[in-house]
Amino acid sequence: MVGSVAVDGGGGPVSAGIAVLRRHGERVTPARRAVLEVLGATTEHLSAEEVLGRALAISRSLHRTTIYRALETLGELGLVTHVHTDHGPAFYHLSAPLTGTPHLHVRCRVCERIMDVPADLLDDAVRRLRETAGFLLLVDHTALAGLCSGCEAAGGHPG
Repeated sequence: MVGSVAVDGGGGPVSAGIAVLRRHGERVTPARRAVLEVLGATTEHLSAEEVLGRALAISRSLHRTTIYRALETLGELGLVTHVHTDHGPAFYHLSAPLTGTPHLHVRCRVCERIMDVPADLLDDAVRRLRETAGFLLLVDHTALAGLCSGCEAAGGHPG
């Protein structure tokens, strides 16, 4: 795990990620570089298949297995993180140490959009659960489900 990684002031999060790989003696493979570039180019939360599709636009010689392995390795090193929704695949993005923006996730059950919310939003709930139930709530890899304001205003109903 990376711990605290400062975003590279000159090259952005992709360069910072590559520097972390090198510092840890890890190879900077075409697949790892492509995953960092794909995730560094968007604020979206992408499924592994979406990462694969965009990575193939960077290099047609990449293979599904190498992209999945790259996601796994980059996750283990703390450079990429994923979020689970109440159904479907995991979604990936660059980690907060690379982007400088720690956050939690919420997902609309109607339009299925995943949105970032401030990392400290649930601090009171985490503290209260710990104090009253002796339970440590871990919300960093889970998206809370509900309705976005647009779907709620349109009378949307979760499926």
